[in-house]
Amino acid sequence: MNAEELKSFLKNRLPPEINRLILHAAELAASQNLHLYLVGGLVRDFLLNKTPKDADLVLAANAIKFGQGLLEGFNYKATLHPRFNNLSADINGFKLDISTARNEFYPDPGKLPEVLEGDIKTDLFRRDFKINAMALSLSPQDFGCLVDPYNGLTDLKQHKLSVLHPKSFRDDPSRIWRALRYSERLGFDISSETLTLLQRDAQLIPLIGADRLRYEMECIFKEAKPENILLKAEETGVLKNSLPFIKADNWPADKFAEARNMYGENVSPEIYLCLLSVRLDKPQAEALITGLHLSKYISACLRDYQCLAEHLAELGRVDLSPSRLYGILVKCKKEARQAFYIANDNPIIRKHLMLFQEELSGIKPCLKGIDLLTLGFAPGPDIKAVLAELLNLKLDGKIPSRTDEIDYVKRRQADDQV
Repeated sequence: MNAEELKSFLKNRLPPEINRLILHAAELAASQNLHLYLVGGLVRDFLLNKTPKDADLVLAANAIKFGQGLLEGFNYKATLHPRFNNLSADINGFKLDISTARNEFYPDPGKLPEVLEGDIKTDLFRRDFKINAMALSLSPQDFGCLVDPYNGLTDLKQHKLSVLHPKSFRDDPSRIWRALRYSERLGFDISSETLTLLQRDAQLIPLIGADRLRYEMECIFKEAKPENILLKAEETGVLKNSLPFIKADNWPADKFAEARNMYGENVSPEIYLCLLSVRLDKPQAEALITGLHLSKYISACLRDYQCLAEHLAELGRVDLSPSRLYGILVKCKKEARQAFYIANDNPIIRKHLMLFQEELSGIKPCLKGIDLLTLGFAPGPDIKAVLAELLNLKLDGKIPSRTDEIDYVKRRQADDQV
């Protein structure tokens, strides 16, 4: 590695503002006689000539103070993490972390670590995998020089993924999911020693808690082919220790791929989760919601999917009226309907779902509440009931025009007066 290669990479692979900010950080550190390093994923991506999504800077000094000085005058959103002496900044969607070099001690498996002072070598040793335990110097005297005390470059060249020590997964069981994710994304094999440790410690995954497990699942759903990660998780016992009710086999794998073909590469996590929940009953779906601390919206999507599943037979009827179809689907979240379409190969069900999406969902009565008041209805629940009747009749094609609606309302009034 040399200075020119690194500068070229930063210029060509990073957004211009990130490149300028990193070079400015290097100048600021040099002016304070501090040794600054790029670490982790960006270093790995540099060596693989891939475009990074974030950047981590490490220095043996107060990172919060340094980061605040670096970002002074910029309108970037920064988050401080005093426990870890760390600052995170969102630079127009690009994440920049600035950290104090540290050592870590894990008091119990799955718990957050105790933080101790450290240097670049101890900071790299706390990383998850050897390929992420490398650094590039940003100091003038050795700019671009690789720091690789744990032979991460060897693993990189061998397309291999391995942990730094046998307690790695016990310290942080979330690394188990990261191992599967990196293996799929990079096309790397998990080393036999690391795979043995992964399977040994998979039982510890529940210790990380619902929020951290949900985060790992969210990261998986952002990968190009999350189904491959889930299949590997099934094979290694990771899935049953994480989400006991979920089964990964060729069916969800095929449906995930179909979802991307239908809705594009950026399939929402709501659709993926609904597809994973297809074979769950209501109590199991609720356990999934609780087990991942899912948001209100995603929880509603899963519950709506369960509701659609309860109407499976009715949605497959050829003689199902448009108004009844509308009544079943209108309150269901879009993602639940989309997942239900993918999950069901029945052409009648799919036709009904498309009819709702393309036609019925946009139908409204011509008359509004104020029109009914003008026609003599008293304010109150009757107006809502009449509007619902008008909508159903219009959905079924029985009152196609405004005139038809007015005639219906007048006949209804006359009948009520008899």
